Formats: sequence, structure tokens, C-alpha cells
Amino acid sequence: MINKWFWVLIVLLGINHADAQTINSPYSNNGLGEVLFQGLPHNYAMGELGIGTYSKWHINIQNPAMLINNTFSTFQVGIAGDIRNHETDLAASTDHSAGLRFLAMSFPVIANRWVTSFAALPLSNVKYNTYSTDTLSTGTVNTTSFQGDGGLSQFLWTNSVRLYKSLSLGVKASYIFGTIDRSSRVQIFSEDFLPTYVVSLIESRSYKDFNFQAGLAYKVKLGERQILNLGATYNLSSSLNGNFNQFFLRQSLSGAAVQTQSLIVDEEIQFELPTSFAFGASFDKLNAFKIGIDVSLQNWSNSQTENSNTTFRNTANISVGGEWIPDIQNVSNYFKRTTYRLGIVNKQLPYLVNGTEVNDFGINLGASFPVSGFSSLDIAGKYGVRGTLENGLIRENYFQIVIGATINDRWFIKRRYD
Repeated sequence: MINKWFWVLIVLLGINHADAQTINSPYSNNGLGEVLFQGLPHNYAMGELGIGTYSKWHINIQNPAMLINNTFSTFQVGIAGDIRNHETDLAASTDHSAGLRFLAMSFPVIANRWVTSFAALPLSNVKYNTYSTDTLSTGTVNTTSFQGDGGLSQFLWTNSVRLYKSLSLGVKASYIFGTIDRSSRVQIFSEDFLPTYVVSLIESRSYKDFNFQAGLAYKVKLGERQILNLGATYNLSSSLNGNFNQFFLRQSLSGAAVQTQSLIVDEEIQFELPTSFAFGASFDKLNAFKIGIDVSLQNWSNSQTENSNTTFRNTANISVGGEWIPDIQNVSNYFKRTTYRLGIVNKQLPYLVNGTEVNDFGINLGASFPVSGFSSLDIAGKYGVRGTLENGLIRENYFQIVIGATINDRWFIKRRYD
């Protein structure tokens, strides 16, 4: 038990002074920002599989119906890091970030009948800093900088019940909250004019609301150790309610506020979250290997755009991956008991920028290293490419890594013998 908590302590010490993960990307200047992957390291390492794939040692928050397979009480915590290179036809830059990625726990309420879990993780992220420069015929230079910060987080409560020995149903409730701040800052220069002030238009959107997801999972036993897993989820469309504030801010060149003028105060707003349907299948040879595929479809057609040059589109995402354990019963070779994972994922981002589609392709890999009993240290990484240089867009090459700790134990059990 000491060994298990030792690994969790290392992770918690690493995130003690860190905020939630913030990814710096110009593409987060759209809608609710960059919608993040809603899974844990073992899913991430397999190309984000989770709809039709489960692990009895890890929590599944992608398909709530798969949670019924968790017979242990499980706790998971993780941090994430991101290194990203931005490239245009004119310049290139590199950014990096790190922070807390998730907290999750699950436990059986009624053995083999009902499992519940709680989790906290970010839903979307907004972080960008870009600028544009225009030179007028009079020689005046107009520089506008665009900045964004914030994002949405969520608390999840998931319940999974077994309807029949091979069929399970799951329901996930999400409480979504957070604030997104965006600003446009203008400075004017010329040979005859030196600016004294800087004028900014600042917009702040705050959201608080609920969303729900339902899932189904079904097992088909093909042999003594061979199982075919099928899963499907449906996210209900809901209006995310919030408040909108907008004001002008005049500042001195040193950054001190000189004058503030409110334009909009606490206006009620809504953002239509998309309906989505996902299905997946996997073939599992117990304690040896598994392979799977997930496909998800999202309907963004009713979502509102915040930028005049941004239009939402419906999306289709596909993930393919698997895992392999060389020899789970080998007591002399530690790495033969390690679980290795690999996958690929192709995503369509839900907006058109300057009339151009933006897609994201990544290669994922990772491993779970046994710690003590059924607990593990989980590592996952992804190398991805997103965007294009066409039509004045930005291409991003990035590497992400997620490090987590998983503790499995039997809690809430009345001991017969001391």
C-alpha cells in the first residue's frame, strides 16, 4: 500500500504549483476554444480509443457503459505537457505548457451490478496571442494584437449498470463551467505621430450549465479468452447558458488603465453544444492483446460562431489502436509484464477558417508500468500535425505527453478476518 501511494505522491508534488493544462494555439480563437480529448492516458496511448474498448484496471469516462467492468476501487491522477511549433508563410514560433490534466475515481456500489465514478478535467482551452499590421497610404502603421485566455472545465458523475450478463447501460452527467476572455488591442504609429495610449476591446464570456451522455456496451464471447466488445454513446444537444460582458479599455503605454467604458453588461448568451454519436468495437484476448476502432460523428451545424470569418461544420473522427502485454505472468522480467500501446487518430476540427478545413492527425503511443499489485504508472505521448499553410492559415506540429498514476484496491469491503 505504501508503494502505491508513493507514486501518487510523486505526481501530486509535480502538480502542486501547476494550473490546469493550457495549450497555446491560434486555433483556440474559435467557438469555445480547443475542445480537448475526454479520456485518460491508457485511452490516449491507443489513439484515443474508449467507446468500444475497456480496461478493468483503468477508469473509462468516454463510454459510461464500459465502467461496469471496473471491479476494483480505482483512483487516477495525471499531468500533461505540450510542445508546439507554429508555422506560417512568413514566420515560425514555438510554445510549451504543462499542468494538471485530470482527477478521477470509481468504485462498485453493488458488485457486478452498479459502478459509479467521479472525475474532473478540462473541456476546452483558449490560449493565443497573434497580431496583424496594416500600413495606410499616409504612412500610418496600424498594429492590432489579438489575445485569448481561459476555457471550460467540467465535473463528471458517471454510473454504469448491468442490464444483462453481456449488456450494460451507462449515464454521464457533466457540470460545465468557466470563463473565456478575448481582447483586441490597437496601436497607431507614424513619423508625425507617437501614440500616448493604447485602446483595447475586451470581451468576457462565462458559462455554467449541465450536459448529459448515454452509453451502451455489449460483450460477445468468442472463445475461452477471446471477447468482442461493442460500444456506442450519444451526447444530448444542450444550450450552454452564460453571461457576456464587453467594454473598451484605454491604457497608457506602461499598461496603467486610464479609462473604461462598458458596452454590454451581463447579457444572457447561449452556445449550442453539438449532438454526437460514437460507436466502437474491439477484439480482446484477455491478458495478451486487444485491437479496436472508434468512429464519432458530431453535429455542429446549430452552434454559433463568434468570428465573422469562422463557420462551423459537422465532423467525423476516427481512431485505430491497440495494446499488447508480452507475458503478464512473467515474474523475472518486469518489462514483459508491462502493457504497451499504439494508435493513430484523425480528427476534423469543427470550423472552417477563411473557408478552409482544418484537420488534425496524430500518432499515439504509451505504456502502463506495474507498480504494486494491480496499480500502475501510465505514460502516453502523441506527435501530431494540424492545419495548413493554405489561405493564410497556420500549420502546427506538436508533441504531447501525459503522465498518470493509477491505484487499484478493494475499498468499502467488510473484513471477515483481521
